[in-house]
Amino acid sequence: MGQPPLESSIQIAATPDEVWAAVSDVKAMPRRSPELVGMWLFGKPRVGRRGLNLNRRKGFAWPTLSRIVQWKPPANDNGRGVFRFHVWPTNVDWSYEIEPVDGGTELTERRTALPNPSLSVRLTARYALGGADSHDAELLDGIDRTLATIRSEVEAQR
Repeated sequence: MGQPPLESSIQIAATPDEVWAAVSDVKAMPRRSPELVGMWLFGKPRVGRRGLNLNRRKGFAWPTLSRIVQWKPPANDNGRGVFRFHVWPTNVDWSYEIEPVDGGTELTERRTALPNPSLSVRLTARYALGGADSHDAELLDGIDRTLATIRSEVEAQR
C-alpha cells in the first residue's frame, strides 16, 4: 500500500558551499523541479520554518505544507550539508544532502518512504496522478532532472 523511498545522486564540479548556495535558494527551485510551481517560506530558511508549496502534474495542481526539519550548511560540518523538509499531507521528508568528494561535491536528493498514505493521498494519487507507482516513476525522473539542472547552474557559475 505504501511507496518506497526515492533517491538519486549526482557529482558536481564545485565546492560544497557553491552547491549549498544553489540548494538553499528555495525561490529558484520551481525552475529546477518539473513538478514544483512554487515554494514560499514564511521567513528565512531555518529549522522549524514553515512553507507553502504548489505542485502540478499535467492539468492537476495541489498545495502542500512543509516545515524545515534540518538546515545544516556544509560550512558547519566539514563540507557536509543537509536541507530536509517534512511535507503534509503525505508525511514524507524531502532532502538535499551534500558530501565532499574528490573533484567536487556529491549532491543527493531523497524522498523518504510513504508507508501508510491517508485516504485523501491515495485517492489523489490514483485519480489525479495516474497511480502512485506511475507518479513515483515521474518523481524519480524529476529528481534526476532537478539534480542535472542544479549541476548545470552551479558549474556554469564557476
